[in-house]
Amino acid sequence: RMRGLIEITKVLFVWILVFTCVVGASPVSRLQPTPRLNVRSHFVRTARVGRRHVRYLEKPRCQHQQEPMQQQQQQPSSVAISELRRLIGSLEVRVEQNQKQLNIPFLRAECDRLEAESSSENFWDNAEQAQAQMSQLSALRNSMSRAESWDTVLGDAKAALELVAEEPEDGEEVRELLSEARESLDHLGTEMGEFELQVLLEGEHDRGGAVLTVVAGAGGTEAMDWAQMLVRMYTRFGQGRGYSVRSLEESPGEEAGVKSATIRLEGEFAYGFLKGEKGTHRLVRLSPFNAQNKRQTSFARVEVMPVLEENVLEELVIPENELEVTTMRSGGAGGQNVNKVETGVRMKHIPTGIAVRCTQERTQLMNKKIALEMIKAKLLVIQEEQRAAELKEIKGELVDAAWGTQVRNYVFQPYKMVKDTRTSYETARVSDVMDGDLMGFVESYLRHNVMMQQQGSP
Repeated sequence: RMRGLIEITKVLFVWILVFTCVVGASPVSRLQPTPRLNVRSHFVRTARVGRRHVRYLEKPRCQHQQEPMQQQQQQPSSVAISELRRLIGSLEVRVEQNQKQLNIPFLRAECDRLEAESSSENFWDNAEQAQAQMSQLSALRNSMSRAESWDTVLGDAKAALELVAEEPEDGEEVRELLSEARESLDHLGTEMGEFELQVLLEGEHDRGGAVLTVVAGAGGTEAMDWAQMLVRMYTRFGQGRGYSVRSLEESPGEEAGVKSATIRLEGEFAYGFLKGEKGTHRLVRLSPFNAQNKRQTSFARVEVMPVLEENVLEELVIPENELEVTTMRSGGAGGQNVNKVETGVRMKHIPTGIAVRCTQERTQLMNKKIALEMIKAKLLVIQEEQRAAELKEIKGELVDAAWGTQVRNYVFQPYKMVKDTRTSYETARVSDVMDGDLMGFVESYLRHNVMMQQQGSP
């Protein structure tokens, strides 16, 4: 039996050798695992034996590993290039339209005319007029250089695309060029938005400064605190835009906040940006002055008037019998001069009932001059709004800072939202708004105002 089993084993072994020779693989190769294969490829290898089959699996596996890496290296650059071309095309259209709006040939002719006048011998005989012309010349030059810088940014971006076409897409220099070009174009897009917004400011006094007054309304101590918060908000807005912000008058409240406060913002388009803030502003929050921490509503009135130029102030004459002037002590910092001498001035326009108060300066004469300028600015705003032809026809009634008259709602509780009731523009970033981020509301109001004028609404 043992000999028979040995003979059968030999025969089987011979047949196995013949079978493996026909297939083309040895038994040893079937027992050794193929390196660098995952579980799935190893399972296929053991199920389907053979060198040729293993090589077939290894080749597509290597290609599958290399192709995604090449796509990851090529895809960001190609996408960035296509986005850059699209952005350049859209900005070219906006730049062309805005340059037409500027009317560069006219600006260049005005610059040449003013430069010729400034070179004359008797140009500085009238210092105020000469200074005004020099300021106008500087503004024209800035507008021209601004328009030329737009073309420069577009030219640099196009040159960057040409350089990218000559370099391999996965190079470090290419990524740097694309990043710099994209950053420049984003900045240009922001500047285009600023210019297009300034185009909407076509008022006579929109380019000048503004005097803003906040008066506490219904709500008691909570309203006085709300008035102080608004003063801080507008101060932050002016500082964020590089304006010069100066306090003209402040009447502190009994416990907290202010009863009224007036600030002056000097800068380009200060009045144009802030003229839409006029009206009643409503606050809803959990009152810190309430022992039970209940939700409370407060109101404050905001008045905005332009800073008038000297020639406008001279043209607008108010008879002295229409003004009522009273003096008072200013108080606060300043030494004995303001604490013992009545340097503060309160001025009232009798026909309209408009009253202003100024305690900022150290002398009564300067405070009286500033108060008169504020009275004239308020009268001019009312005159423009009512389109009166003569000063004696001016009539204006102050709107009570109470329910139903608000132009903007500030909700801190139970949810966070700031919404303009005129334009329906709203945002949930309450903290940003209170820190002076008002450009969203400014732009929506200006566009809404232009749309209403085009529709013929008052």
